[in-house]
Amino acid sequence: MLYRAITVLFLSTFYIKFVSCKFSTLYPEEKYLRDISYNVFAYTNLTFTHAESPVWDSETNKLYWVDVLNQDVHVLDYFTWRHTTKHISYGEVNVVVPVMNSSRLLVGVRAEVYLLDWQKHGDAALRLVAAIDQGKPDNVINEGKADAMGRFWAGTKGPQRGDKVAQDEAALYSLEQPWYTARVKLKPVTISNGLVWALNDSVMYYIDSETRKIEAFDFEVKTGHISNRRTILNIKEYGYNKAIPDGMTIDKDGLLWVALMFEGSVIRIDPESRTIIEKYKLPVSRTTSVTWAGPQLNHLIVTTSRRNISPDELSREPLSGAIFILHQTGTRGVPIYKFAFDNADCY
Repeated sequence: MLYRAITVLFLSTFYIKFVSCKFSTLYPEEKYLRDISYNVFAYTNLTFTHAESPVWDSETNKLYWVDVLNQDVHVLDYFTWRHTTKHISYGEVNVVVPVMNSSRLLVGVRAEVYLLDWQKHGDAALRLVAAIDQGKPDNVINEGKADAMGRFWAGTKGPQRGDKVAQDEAALYSLEQPWYTARVKLKPVTISNGLVWALNDSVMYYIDSETRKIEAFDFEVKTGHISNRRTILNIKEYGYNKAIPDGMTIDKDGLLWVALMFEGSVIRIDPESRTIIEKYKLPVSRTTSVTWAGPQLNHLIVTTSRRNISPDELSREPLSGAIFILHQTGTRGVPIYKFAFDNADCY
């Protein structure tokens, strides 16, 4: 019934098509992919230049995401089927995060963090919370999520030209009330990306895309202190020499799901055995991020991009920039944490 409900929803909102999605399991000792079955996924024919930062609000049953270069924040209500857009004219919009006990959202615009009021127009919709990477005007906030205490973790990216990003120009920060002063947690960083916490919040998983690694830190939830940095998985060891790991989420079993940019795939990682155990291949190459959505958190949303794609590439991958929905993964996600900002509606 839930599967049918989301099908009707997306038919009413966009237009979807069902295709076969090849589902594979990787055998590390053999270092090759073996196809074992097929799963079904859906996609919209409404494409974006660079869709990113998908996030599901379980309290409102809304899916949020951003179109980075078009400076738009999108929201889709799963029950009313209403899709709306909020345009921001300040620069790249890379991150959106729901705010605890508030109708406002937290957004990352360029290298600043703002509260966004969806009901207000123009500049009045934005309230500055903090500026990140001051003194580096070409850096942007590339990824951000809230932890169990409501802190906002903001990872930046160095100046980008085409698909190339300046090395070691960025950092990972945390912000928390009441001061919201950006505190450096990790530096240097090139492309701060995937960020998620273990189910018991004792480990923080993190991606600096340029390293090709999914890494882990011991995490002290009360203080936000990270330590004992270690590699969970290096995708180059699985033959991914051109791909970079991008957005990341976690499922109810504590396994990690990572979008591989330039590979058009989503991989599932067991952080205990430090192996890739599943792979989903999509008909596009630029997969950017992932999140769990739906009332049962059993729909895996995958955002994609057509940024810097040549006309020839686009003719081969016309669905670049679409949002994909994987329906039959055999697992589900867990609710996200929200940003803590007391009296956010009055700020």
